[in-house]
Amino acid sequence: MDDIDRALLVALREDGRLSYQQLAALVHLSANSTADRVRRLRQSGVLAGVHAELDLAVLGHTLHSLTDVNLKESVDRHEFERSLNGVPQVLGAVHTTGELDYQLRIVSRNTDELQSVLDTLQRLGTRDVQSRIVLGETTYDAARLL
Repeated sequence: MDDIDRALLVALREDGRLSYQQLAALVHLSANSTADRVRRLRQSGVLAGVHAELDLAVLGHTLHSLTDVNLKESVDRHEFERSLNGVPQVLGAVHTTGELDYQLRIVSRNTDELQSVLDTLQRLGTRDVQSRIVLGETTYDAARLL
């Protein structure tokens, strides 16, 4: 991967809808050469896809929480992870080392909905659950690693 590939990845990260012609103008190559490079980046797995970003607040999901859970001894973690797929408010589950089994990222419309999700987690086999409301978040673009 060279500086041109890095520039293409940064540009696509900022706007995945850019045409090959627009990308070519940014990196000073022909559209065909640019398309070849993008194809190689896809084939290598570096460019895993281009996705739409949803504004969860516009969709009404304004309450974000980080929820730590420990599973009951009898619960299979793989089954727990599969079960989380049926809880749409759970956006992510990180299996961790240390005292916690998982940290979940949960979004909800209000505290009543959050409580409903926590009740569902209990039915799925959690033993201990602790939630913290997210007041703000600073994210950093993975393109910084390029």
